[in-house]
Amino acid sequence: MQHQAVKECLKTLKNWELEIVNYHRSRYTNAVVEGRHNKIKALQRRHYFTRNPNVYHQRILVECNEDYMDQYMEM
Repeated sequence: MQHQAVKECLKTLKNWELEIVNYHRSRYTNAVVEGRHNKIKALQRRHYFTRNPNVYHQRILVECNEDYMDQYMEM
């Protein structure tokens, strides 16, 4: 007789089998996209009262391309 938690774990593994196998084959995740999404959400919270949409969009571009900007400024 198996424990209920073990049954649920095995069911989850079976349901996500393809995704789990694909991750271990290629090691590709969407962490970069999730990180940028979190940066944009944080920017939204910090600059809630920004009236000019162009300024808001420029801030998003600067915030999300920080690494690129650092490389560009070093040149």
